[in-house]
Amino acid sequence: MYKSFFGLNKKPFQITTDPSFLWMGKKHREALSTLKYGVMDNKGFLLITGDVGTGKTTLINRLVEDIKDRAYTAKVPDPGLSKYDFYRMVARYFGLPIEVRTKSDFLEPFSRFLNDARAERKSVLLLIDEAQRLKHDLMEEIRLLSNLEHQDAKLLNIFFVGQNEFNAILMQPENRALMRRITITYNIEPLDPVETREYIRHRLKTAGAGYEIFSTAAMEEVFQYSKGFPRQINIICDLAMFFASQLKQRTINRKVVTQCRERLTLKVDTGDAETKDNLRAPAPRHHYRPPQKQHARWIAPALLALMLLVLIFTSAFLFPADWQHSAGQWIQQTYRRYFQPVPSPPHPLSMDVEDEAPSRVSFETYDLQPPNTDAGTVPSDLPPSDSSPRATHRPPTDNPDPGAAIDWLLNQRRPAPEP
Repeated sequence: MYKSFFGLNKKPFQITTDPSFLWMGKKHREALSTLKYGVMDNKGFLLITGDVGTGKTTLINRLVEDIKDRAYTAKVPDPGLSKYDFYRMVARYFGLPIEVRTKSDFLEPFSRFLNDARAERKSVLLLIDEAQRLKHDLMEEIRLLSNLEHQDAKLLNIFFVGQNEFNAILMQPENRALMRRITITYNIEPLDPVETREYIRHRLKTAGAGYEIFSTAAMEEVFQYSKGFPRQINIICDLAMFFASQLKQRTINRKVVTQCRERLTLKVDTGDAETKDNLRAPAPRHHYRPPQKQHARWIAPALLALMLLVLIFTSAFLFPADWQHSAGQWIQQTYRRYFQPVPSPPHPLSMDVEDEAPSRVSFETYDLQPPNTDAGTVPSDLPPSDSSPRATHRPPTDNPDPGAAIDWLLNQRRPAPEP
């Protein structure tokens, strides 16, 4: 879209791994030379690591391009496979016309292939990309493949290409046998600011640029965003060239790169900033606790009383008779002591009234009716009043006898003896 505007032959900052755009800085030249030596000298296991976007795949593609006439190569892009799927993929990439159902179906033809390659004075290189995805069982199978060797040289070179965490995987105790067989290792670091500027100029020149498209300040801003990772450099430079072409601006300055950086940076909503006009509420001192369901307070005492009653009634049938009798007596005594009301003493006035009415008590005691006094006259046969001398003799009130009461009444009606 912007090739014609800047006068380019092709887009310089594609994310695809094009070996023609490989910038061979000091680090990359050293890495490529080390890897070539390991493959051509049949060192066995090799390892190259680096963070995401440091250019590992581009470097490997350049290595394969340089040794294609002196080695047979096969690249496994994703090692997250089962054992037999891995064998089938290796056989297909090396061009072996076999059908793998068992391990022996693969090992015998593959061993003949390695010996034929040695007879041709060619190396055999098996590249395993994304090595951090390897499982322990498949790593053991790959280690055992290295046992296919001649008495004076290795027949198979296995090249691990992975991210930095693959080093930690190799350090695990179950993988120590494989780690000790690795002869050459190399780690690719990100670019520094000077290398970043050289990297941008190299790719623009390779694409056909005839002048300095990015200013020095713009390339410094690119480094601040990318931190020296080639993949991030490609992403922001490609977007900056697109925006500059839309603005009809043939030289890209810091402002354009800054605008692109804002569009590529993920924003996280952290809330409004606190100012003197926008004060945040203080954090609560107590942590929130969800409301708990309130149970009725009478449930626990009711359950306790119910259990007590069940225990008492159960004991009435299970305990011996003497225990039951003792328990019953204890319950009666407890009830009388704490629950039976105490009778109040009689009032003094009530005692006087009873003493002043002995005649009424006498009639009620002996079930006798007093004489009729409705006529207004007192009959002559009534007993003398309380002022007479005989009124002092009263029948006994304790255990009254009806016969004695009749005798007493007859004595009262007899005339008094003359003096």
